[in-house]
Amino acid sequence: MFVPHSDIDLKKVFNELSINSLSELFSHLPKELILENGVNLPDSISELEAIEYFESISKKNKENLICFAGGGHYDVYLPHTVKTLTMRPEFMTSYTPYQAEISQGVLQALFEFQSLVCDLTEMELANASLYDGATSIAEAISVAINKTKRDEVVISSGFHPNSKEVVNTLIDNEKFKIKYIDLIDYKFPKDYKFKDTDAAFVVSYPHFEGTAEDLTELVTKAKSKGIVTICYVDPTLLGILKTPGNMGFDIVVAEGQSIGTPLSFGGPTVGWFATKKEFARLVPGRIIGESRDSNNIKTYVMTLRAREQDIRREKASSNICTNQTLNAIGSAIHLCWLGPEGIYTMGFQAMQKANYMKNKLIEENIEVLNKDTSIREFLIKTEKDVDIVIDKMADDGYLAGIKYSNNQILIAVTEKRTKDEIDRYVNTLKKVLDE
Repeated sequence: MFVPHSDIDLKKVFNELSINSLSELFSHLPKELILENGVNLPDSISELEAIEYFESISKKNKENLICFAGGGHYDVYLPHTVKTLTMRPEFMTSYTPYQAEISQGVLQALFEFQSLVCDLTEMELANASLYDGATSIAEAISVAINKTKRDEVVISSGFHPNSKEVVNTLIDNEKFKIKYIDLIDYKFPKDYKFKDTDAAFVVSYPHFEGTAEDLTELVTKAKSKGIVTICYVDPTLLGILKTPGNMGFDIVVAEGQSIGTPLSFGGPTVGWFATKKEFARLVPGRIIGESRDSNNIKTYVMTLRAREQDIRREKASSNICTNQTLNAIGSAIHLCWLGPEGIYTMGFQAMQKANYMKNKLIEENIEVLNKDTSIREFLIKTEKDVDIVIDKMADDGYLAGIKYSNNQILIAVTEKRTKDEIDRYVNTLKKVLDE
């Protein structure tokens, strides 16, 4: 293990954290990710030799797999227009555009991003992005708590386990009560009774398992109790599904990777955050506004950005002080490239191809657990251990999906998948299951 700190530095860290070793510091990591005996390298090795060694290790990975995995990050088609424009040096800089007079291009691009997010979600305002979808959920809950001054949060269990971990980390569990509500037949229970002590109702649309439902009635019931309603949406399906704004949600958040950002081994991505004007003063991060200068020329400025976030620390309503500018601009470019018809086609093709795949699986006597309610992502049941199935599918060139349980796989289909890829996947899966 290489740690660039002196023994004195390490001793300070250990004392602060009440631990005795670096092993304890990393004890929360899964054992299968830890190299028990370190890397088998000589004491002295050149840079070229080290590169060659690690490249030989990387070749053991199963690469160029046809992706049927999802769970919030999707293998969608990323137009070359997006790649080319986001690589321009004007956008690639990471510097925050505090000086509006020399940052008009970036500010306008972010303003357009906000406008497009509002159009797509049917909300009144959006910020200039957050770190990722999971962070956006936690920040939305924080807004709801600050707005209502209540301390209980109702969350659908139909969230990615990683998102739940982020929420549980960022929302103080000792101060606020987080209640995860189990789904019934992969849907949020329609008869759920909200309480006057609830600050937020948080639900995924569709759920992690792929099932989508009209949430209008639940939103109405929650708002009748003064609860802030939060929707975590898959943006690529907004062309075919009823929008969160139309269902009456107060805050809409999303993982924006599938609009303008490559998978990139999990990051960086971008979080979308849109809401109603009444929440403007509580919105985390930054909002770009349109104004006029002294010569009455249209200009763009960073506005409603509470600098108290930077200096008040734990007393601030939010400590999000930056954003994902490049990824947000990628979202804006991709949405402009798609247009209304393109975003519809993107979702429609994914839905149609997923439906075709579900029927093919059923023909092969493979059980699809939520066939009638899922959109582009669905669960299948296997008799074989899922780890074995996914590993064998990788040998044949497929990233089979996400392990949901020991005998359930979550499969995702995007507009990028072809009929031939789907047919070959089903045939390969059938062969693996019959072995």
